[in-house]
Amino acid sequence: MGNQPPELWNQFKNDFAPGTHVRIHPLLDWTELNIWEYIERENIPVVSLYFDRGDGKRYRSLGCYPCTFPVESTAKNVHDIVEELRTGKFVNIAERSGRAQDKEDWGGLETLRRAGYM
Repeated sequence: MGNQPPELWNQFKNDFAPGTHVRIHPLLDWTELNIWEYIERENIPVVSLYFDRGDGKRYRSLGCYPCTFPVESTAKNVHDIVEELRTGKFVNIAERSGRAQDKEDWGGLETLRRAGYM
């Protein structure tokens, strides 16, 4: 963990010594709202599980069936999701909190990201 290379995406540094390993993860700086705004702007199709199907629930993160749980939401389209996120409805809830494997530590990937693994 201590020798994890820094994320240099925002610095756009390009004068690395030969053989230097550089990882670029431009989406790591994006929020869930940023991603849905991009989906809306570019009119990218998404699966219907992200939308309320009439039961007041939708998925924020998709994984295997027995391990993924929906959240309370009436968002029926991408615009509704963007508006919902802008209100701060999920501000203190990790995007992957609906995944069983992330329940123990409130979002395993969030913890890994904070620790420098991503």
